[in-house]
Amino acid sequence: MTLPVPELIALEIVDRLSMIAVDNGYAFDIAEVVRPSRRGDNWKHGHLGVCVQQGEATRVPELDCPGHPPALCYEVLFELKCTVKDSDHNEDPHATSENKMAAEVVRAITVRDGNQWYTMDDNAVDCILGSMTPFESSEGEFNGVSVPLGVRYRVSENNPYAVRA
Repeated sequence: MTLPVPELIALEIVDRLSMIAVDNGYAFDIAEVVRPSRRGDNWKHGHLGVCVQQGEATRVPELDCPGHPPALCYEVLFELKCTVKDSDHNEDPHATSENKMAAEVVRAITVRDGNQWYTMDDNAVDCILGSMTPFESSEGEFNGVSVPLGVRYRVSENNPYAVRA
């Protein structure tokens, strides 16, 4: 079954993040990578887990391309919410764990396809990593860092399933 282009991109992001493992040369094994359900009840904020939240797709008309039909450009923001639950006995600053988690997430996203990582398996025109933002739960039971990933892609005006370069 054919999937809309943003779904193909989301699946590629999940696939890349799922590769974070010591056996693959990373600093730790990722516990889980999830895309939240409608109610968000499938995301438990587990230690070394990542939640891939897809935001709104906005038009980027200056990157449209002419044609019959024209190719329309969109940018969708994915928030890669990385959770860390350090032990109560851990004396290291919690920011150290967040920094390591964010670094490995960025590495996993950018390592595939060599210097063409930003094409998301030929489904995107460009990707932009944003500023990482730390967060913590209101109860203080976990903390983490959010890594924003803006992905620009083009589709045919009359077919959101068709990737356009």
